[in-house]
Amino acid sequence: MKSSQYIFHILIAYSLLLSSVYALNVDQEERANNLFKETRCLVCEGQNIYESNSDSAEDMKELISEMIIDGNSDNEIKSFLVSRYGDWIIMTPPINQSTYFLWFSPIIILLIGIVFILRKFKKNG
Repeated sequence: MKSSQYIFHILIAYSLLLSSVYALNVDQEERANNLFKETRCLVCEGQNIYESNSDSAEDMKELISEMIIDGNSDNEIKSFLVSRYGDWIIMTPPINQSTYFLWFSPIIILLIGIVFILRKFKKNG
């Protein structure tokens, strides 16, 4: 009976130790939540890991929390995630050659619309 109590106490101590190892302070928790909101869930369509409860999202949250505790900056964490999963992992894609159309097509469409409307008014006026 004493040996089972001993094992039970060891398990409790171990679980408390693990929970305190990955505990974030207030600033770190805010950083983590911001990164969670910027990181796309690997299995949920169009959802960030902050909103997701999937196992994959929970694993990603733990990874990001560990990286914050280890002293990595937000940019280092994002760079790591992008190197591992590609630009897709970030909710707001970066501006580069492969995303120019994505970023600038709304502006181009707006300009074409303005030109079309101005020509229409000039014809009628």
